[in-house]
Amino acid sequence: MSSLEKTEVVLLACGSFNPITNMHLRMFELGRDHLEDTGYNVVKGIVSPVGDRYEKVGLVKACNRVTMAKLATENSDWITVDEWECQQDDWTPTAKVLQHHHEELISNENNNDDVGTGKRRKRRKVEQNENACQSSCINTNADTPQLKLLCGADMLESFGVPKLWKTDDIEEIVSRFGMVVITRCGSNPEKFINQSDLLYKHRKNIHVVREWVNNEISATHVRRSLRRGRSVRYLLPDPVVNYIQENNLYTAETEQKIFACIMSGENQALFNVQYHLYSKVWWKQHPDVGVQLLGPGHYRDNDHENLAQNMQILGHGRSLHLVLRQITLEIDTQSVGNMPLTLCGTWDMLSNVNFEGYMIALGISLYTRKIALRLKHRKVIEEVGDQYVIKTLSTFRNYAFSFRVNEEFREFTKGLDDRHCKSLVQREGNKIKCVQKGEKKNRGWAHWIEDDKLHLEMYCEDQVCKQVFKRVV
Repeated sequence: MSSLEKTEVVLLACGSFNPITNMHLRMFELGRDHLEDTGYNVVKGIVSPVGDRYEKVGLVKACNRVTMAKLATENSDWITVDEWECQQDDWTPTAKVLQHHHEELISNENNNDDVGTGKRRKRRKVEQNENACQSSCINTNADTPQLKLLCGADMLESFGVPKLWKTDDIEEIVSRFGMVVITRCGSNPEKFINQSDLLYKHRKNIHVVREWVNNEISATHVRRSLRRGRSVRYLLPDPVVNYIQENNLYTAETEQKIFACIMSGENQALFNVQYHLYSKVWWKQHPDVGVQLLGPGHYRDNDHENLAQNMQILGHGRSLHLVLRQITLEIDTQSVGNMPLTLCGTWDMLSNVNFEGYMIALGISLYTRKIALRLKHRKVIEEVGDQYVIKTLSTFRNYAFSFRVNEEFREFTKGLDDRHCKSLVQREGNKIKCVQKGEKKNRGWAHWIEDDKLHLEMYCEDQVCKQVFKRVV
């Protein structure tokens, strides 16, 4: 079959492209090879970066992302970059982006503009149906190329997350346009399609492309490497690497500035929720959120594990942000958005104010105080099952204890002042606070995150010790 007789296709990829990677470009090549092996003629690929109103943490300005995408595709004779989506005043759903580009294809066809290489094609005379514009068919003109959404398997599987996508949008994407889905390590799009009545109905319009060479390049990993000053050459096209370096993008300082701009109003709640959606413990402690997300009568006791797993799957893509926005819009954010940022991780001490006064109040000996004042402590905070574990490590002595939030427990402060307490950890705003009832009055502590640092206040009687820690990456 000659190329003139094959059905022409345009591939559209939507996403953050923050930054565009070699894997993004590889998806276009894989999609084209698969379609052309099955009787299509792919004439164009379109990269459509999301706009600034997407407000994802770490998202650089659209002008930078568009420039990087153009640099990445400058040597391609068929992949282009379109700025329409990122120029919109608000975030634009994928279905609407597809509708726009479909209308553009029709307009170009009616104006006899070729969407491929720019060369005039031999035109076929097709009688127009005057009602074609009202038809649900993909094309209103037989000469108009088909438009298909190009994406990874994780985006397809995000269709299964309750309330993330509108059912009408999913139906329009898979029935009216169609998808080209690139597999990723650990994904099983065929199984997911088979388990969905809607996707199974339109399975012939979903092309699954198997990538046999596993390539787990992700923009998230690239940004992390850049923050740490590591090389990303060969993960990104060289012109993109050079542009990032010349414009000082994705450094620790610039990431912090972006973070500060986003952390206000609704987005503060949005960001705080994001840190807890990966936690089985958090979902178990907030079944009301699960009920709101899945719907009354559909939330079961063990769903907290499934919800946490789904959030982790979506965490590297644009889908997680949409889940968060949906939750903050539909659920009272006072019960969700005021949660403290995640404390879990390893933290090294930066400062230690009035530690000796605190130890004197505890009755710790002079000998032990002198040693302790010379130490630089390390905090390790972990989530194990439905409990939190806090370890204080040093070259002299280690101390560890575990607890459940809102559940009183007996604590023996072995290695500190060796006393028995009845302790209770609760959340207060952006802090977790512990009251330790025992021999010493007014005893307890509080942990919170501020300016990306872990703060700890320990108090006993009239003494307060203030410690600050930095995260160990």
